[in-house]
Amino acid sequence: MKIMLVRHGKTAWNGTGKIQGHSDIELDEIGIEQAKKLAAHCPLNRVDAIYSSDLKRAQVTAEILAEKFHLSVQTMAELREVHFGDWEGKVFSELEKVEPENVEKFFRKPNELKINNAETFFEAQARAMAGLKKIIAAHQNDAQIIVVAHGAINRAIICSILEIPIRKMWALSQFNTAVNILRCDEGYFTVELINSTAHLS
Repeated sequence: MKIMLVRHGKTAWNGTGKIQGHSDIELDEIGIEQAKKLAAHCPLNRVDAIYSSDLKRAQVTAEILAEKFHLSVQTMAELREVHFGDWEGKVFSELEKVEPENVEKFFRKPNELKINNAETFFEAQARAMAGLKKIIAAHQNDAQIIVVAHGAINRAIICSILEIPIRKMWALSQFNTAVNILRCDEGYFTVELINSTAHLS
């Protein structure tokens, strides 16, 4: 089984550095164009199913891909971005003034981070992996599947698959519409590609 794990296209909040989390932000014009370029240059020539986070930025990215393959998008709340609680809608420059230690933990020790009214990265990782396992269980071993999610949640999934500690998650880049290719053979994963944006060239 091949799973093409994709980050959604750019949003206005990506451009301004606002933390999105569960905030349901639309793709901007650049994000829509990025998704169209990915559809035009998709590394999979056959796709059996497309799944997406139920947040608009991921869902619309998935719908643009689905149109090419004449498929519908199946949305899953398990694939949502990490819920950042009180930090959502804020930028790091303002957070540094009130929570400098937590901002440092976000980048250096995400395994220790606790934000008010938010998920931990561990909780989000467990949620996302439960969703991924549901997807795998629903398909034949030779299926080729697209999963569209988010920057932090994609990192958490890849960390789980490669047994990389959450504290190292930011060592993995995930640009807008980045493509990751995962192969799953009877529950064993091989990562064939990480953070490719060749389609944008």
